[in-house]
Amino acid sequence: MTDFNPAPATLDDVVSPAWLGAMLGTRWPGVEVRGVEIVETLVTQATKVRLKLDVAGGGADVPTRICIKGVLVDSGAHPSASIVETLFYRHAAETLPVTVPGCIYANLDATGTRGVTVMHDVIAAGATFCSALVPFTPDEAIDGLEQLARLHAAAWEGSDAYALPWIPPFLDRIASAPIMAPDVLQGLLDGPRGAPLPAAIRSADRLQRGLVALAAQVRDQPRCLVHGDAHAGNVYRTADGTLGLVDWQILQKGHWAQDVAYHLAAVLSPEDRRAHERHLLDHYRIRLAALGGPALDADEAWASYRAGFVYGYFLWAITRKVEPVLINEFVRRLGLAVDDLDSFGVLGI
Repeated sequence: MTDFNPAPATLDDVVSPAWLGAMLGTRWPGVEVRGVEIVETLVTQATKVRLKLDVAGGGADVPTRICIKGVLVDSGAHPSASIVETLFYRHAAETLPVTVPGCIYANLDATGTRGVTVMHDVIAAGATFCSALVPFTPDEAIDGLEQLARLHAAAWEGSDAYALPWIPPFLDRIASAPIMAPDVLQGLLDGPRGAPLPAAIRSADRLQRGLVALAAQVRDQPRCLVHGDAHAGNVYRTADGTLGLVDWQILQKGHWAQDVAYHLAAVLSPEDRRAHERHLLDHYRIRLAALGGPALDADEAWASYRAGFVYGYFLWAITRKVEPVLINEFVRRLGLAVDDLDSFGVLGI
């Protein structure tokens, strides 16, 4: 291929033998892709396509089971939605003590406005992805907290990882410039996704004001890098049982409680969360300190945790590009947590 596009715009381009051969050739010179089998294609905001390749040359370690991710079809997402995740895999993934799919290739196009990431296919290697419809046990939630504590401790404010200039303060952005009109959000909350929740929790105006208040509350508090979207669908277990995280599109400079509250409410049943969340939060605090992060005060951490549910609840309240059964379940779990812990009240809303 004479004119190699480092980050093509279409699915057809990235699954072509010519592009795949040129891409792999950046690491394995002389490789030729002779055939491509599309194993699975998933489209939400971004597109993920799993491939099985028939290759020749390049050496014995050329990967043949890969997963490509980018904004590759017209999903309504702006191509720039792929940039942060691409840069994460290109510059940060190997330096942070978290379990993620191995990166084969990650690059932006010539204009720097879209990215493509190529990873090893963890499913082909024996991993299984978790589901919103199968809640974690409390012990399984501890494994998720371990990954978050590792990320937060290694990338606390003042660290080299935190200083990376391309990681945005995402919560500030969505609080200062609403990404959905209030009447549209209210319409969604008045539909099936909001049906299990009390009326006071289904208020779009209150939710938006809660998000603004949360952003203001944490703005002057110590920050760290947070995954930003650690729900069950972005969690997998490797063949040896290790828990890993995918979908780093909204990696951000934020507050630890955004991740911890969101994760526990999203992966646990409401019943298990209510019964175990104080113990799980204490476990996170202990692990964060043991891994080199700060020693969080128990009472202050509990207050931050209670407020933090607003973030995850907002993300799922506005979601439209996912199967309704999954949206409804995540909104139910997160909305009930907002109600149980009086998240709006903690924020003065």
